[in-house]
Amino acid sequence: MTRPPDFRILTERSGPTVSLQVFGELDLATAPRLEAEIEHVRAEQGLRRVIVDLRKLAFLDSTGLEAIIRLHRVAEEEDFEVAVIRGPRAVERLFSVMQLDRRLWIVDDPADLASAGDA
Repeated sequence: MTRPPDFRILTERSGPTVSLQVFGELDLATAPRLEAEIEHVRAEQGLRRVIVDLRKLAFLDSTGLEAIIRLHRVAEEEDFEVAVIRGPRAVERLFSVMQLDRRLWIVDDPADLASAGDA
């Protein structure tokens, strides 16, 4: 039996933009860690954009997806943007099934964000 990839979040700030690169499996066990990091990021002054990079995510369940949806709702209330960089096919499938690809700002490549402002 193979061991699942370790979950971790790499957080980087560039001016008013914070990037959260998520590695491993985002599920019931790890979603609270993402939510805690989001709370930490929200407390920063001058936040204008949060990028959630799912390219290194191996697995996403509904709990992890709900954390991303909550971030989107908070962003609407607190007037900052949320962009999601599309993950692998297994991860992306959940977004498509839930039709979130119609509600969330999802891009294939970080360069797509640069054309929309400061990335």
